[in-house]
Amino acid sequence: MALQRCTALSPEEFRSSVLGRSHLHTRAAELKEGFADLFSPEALEELISSGLRTSSLRLVRDGVERAVDKGCVPEPGDTPGAAPFPSTDGLRAGLAAGQTLIVRSLHRYHAPIRRFAHELAAELGQPVKVNAFVTPPGSQGVDLHFDVQDVIVLQIHGDKRWVLRRQPIRDPLPAHAWFDIPDRRREELRSASEPLDDLVLEAGDTLYLPRGTLHSPMAREVLSIHLTLAITRTTHHDLLTELVRQAVDDDWLRAAVDPDALDADPGPARSILVEAAGRLAAVAAEVPVGDLLWAVRKATFREQTPEPVPVLPASGDGPAAGGHRLRDGAHFHTAPAHDGLMLSVGSRRAQLPAVVEPFLRALRRDPVLDTDRLAAVLGEDGARAVAKALVDMGLLLPPAGPPGRA
Repeated sequence: MALQRCTALSPEEFRSSVLGRSHLHTRAAELKEGFADLFSPEALEELISSGLRTSSLRLVRDGVERAVDKGCVPEPGDTPGAAPFPSTDGLRAGLAAGQTLIVRSLHRYHAPIRRFAHELAAELGQPVKVNAFVTPPGSQGVDLHFDVQDVIVLQIHGDKRWVLRRQPIRDPLPAHAWFDIPDRRREELRSASEPLDDLVLEAGDTLYLPRGTLHSPMAREVLSIHLTLAITRTTHHDLLTELVRQAVDDDWLRAAVDPDALDADPGPARSILVEAAGRLAAVAAEVPVGDLLWAVRKATFREQTPEPVPVLPASGDGPAAGGHRLRDGAHFHTAPAHDGLMLSVGSRRAQLPAVVEPFLRALRRDPVLDTDRLAAVLGEDGARAVAKALVDMGLLLPPAGPPGRA
């Protein structure tokens, strides 16, 4: 369980007493295992030297981003303007100059972290993105700021001091993003916050921060490497946004207004807003909740890619390892449709026999499709057709087998 690797608390206790409420520092000695299987200095060197592009890298010091493509040589044949491969000489010089190296989106291309992020996202019901921060001794990438996602920090190598201040805004939204607001507003928020904690993360420690917690991390005497697991929480604002989007059948809400006339007399504008709120309340009382929640989940996970599928098709003439399995990071929704079942996987939809519904529901408990029982219900050909449809929709992975021959 990914969450149990991050905290000594049970998942239930973490969700009920910590998640979204307070920060939590957990020392390595309290955890059952470290994170060497997820990331390490050696893994970092391998990633950078094995094909990573500069678009996945940032160099930052004291909040100022530095050029990461200095000394890079474009690859012949690349599209003009494409991100080049990094210059390891340039990155080494940046670290020597006190710049923090940020390796972005490890959940997309580093297999151990991808699996870990998918597992944590499944446990929390929220998408998880992972970046690595490599900070030279005595340096700081970004000064005091807050994030609009909850964050779990995994200290991989060295140590880092974290100065924390209380949330100046409770549960900030993306519209409150720290680096998108004016300097004057940032200074007001700093002044409005109060000291919260001053701690040091040692290798193997973890730190959970609710969104909005002001933090100022700084490396000490040795090079520091840590991972940030950014957890995007679904909010009331997300539900309301989707409700407004689904209120398209209300003729009154679609009617045009005259902004100039409303500017001249704000009274009618207030009346319109009150009327709109009432109509949205009426829509909320009638809208199919399952469909609305699925739309919100789709939007929340739209940037979260599921695990890769095998590129080469199995030949079909060799033994398959295991059965059809639910893809890590795949999400689906079912709803009755005529005399069958409508299955939605991302933006894809397909109608299936209603008898398939319990088999899909069972995937939430056991990720392997029970093809033998499905064949007993639909027959061999029917079960094979359903399994193929679920693979084609991106919900299941096919059984592993030897690649086909040309």
